[in-house]
Amino acid sequence: MKKILPILLATSLSQLAVHAQDQPASADTGNPEAPTGKQEKSQFVLDIEALTEEKGKEYRRLFLRCDQLFKQKRIFECLETLSEIHEIYDGNPATLNLQGACYVEFRSFDKARAAFQRALKEQPENFNVHFNLAEIEFVTKDYKEALKQLQALKKEASIGKPNEGMLALVDFKILLCMLKTDDLAGAKKIVEGTDFLDDSPLHYYGQAALEYEQDRGTEAEIWLARAGRIFRNPAEIAPWQDTLIEFGYIKSFYGGDLEVEE
Repeated sequence: MKKILPILLATSLSQLAVHAQDQPASADTGNPEAPTGKQEKSQFVLDIEALTEEKGKEYRRLFLRCDQLFKQKRIFECLETLSEIHEIYDGNPATLNLQGACYVEFRSFDKARAAFQRALKEQPENFNVHFNLAEIEFVTKDYKEALKQLQALKKEASIGKPNEGMLALVDFKILLCMLKTDDLAGAKKIVEGTDFLDDSPLHYYGQAALEYEQDRGTEAEIWLARAGRIFRNPAEIAPWQDTLIEFGYIKSFYGGDLEVEE
């Protein structure tokens, strides 16, 4: 129900630390490129490369298994497999980030936040983890804190070099936070900076949010319908739709949210 960013598939141990830069959890993220040039390896990469051949193969197998399980929404199994991974090595921010994403699926936000903070400690400039921490504040309705974190993330857009689609989604969440913190003018300014020819649905979903905020649901649905006709890829629209569901403007097909005891 929320745009939480997990991990990428990897083809070698040195790539197991690479995170998804700009794809939704359900997308086919493919294989990242290996580090090039004289880039200094982080401690966790060195630790993984130092594993025995047997442990390294098992680690990679479990890592790829976790990615598959998460995409299939088999969250319990994914967490169990992550526990096996962490028995081998527990300092990879990619697996810590994925662990946090699993906890978010169960709305165990304290556990998710702790996992993301550990991941951020290991890799401070990871866009995904910064986004995920801000997303926790968003889904727990601390819009003032979410706005602060999202604006900081937008300002430091070079972190992780996210694509334009991800930055547009950050703008959309900023817009919604502004509506909840009585900054209608700021929200309108974001929409005014968009165009119907943009590569993201921000123009349409931003207009819809403004209509919903003014209790004009019919007009909002017209904007959403226009977005659906233009952006036909369900994976592209899903995080925007889910954001409106999480925000409360539209109803989820699944009814209420899942609550899990700590």
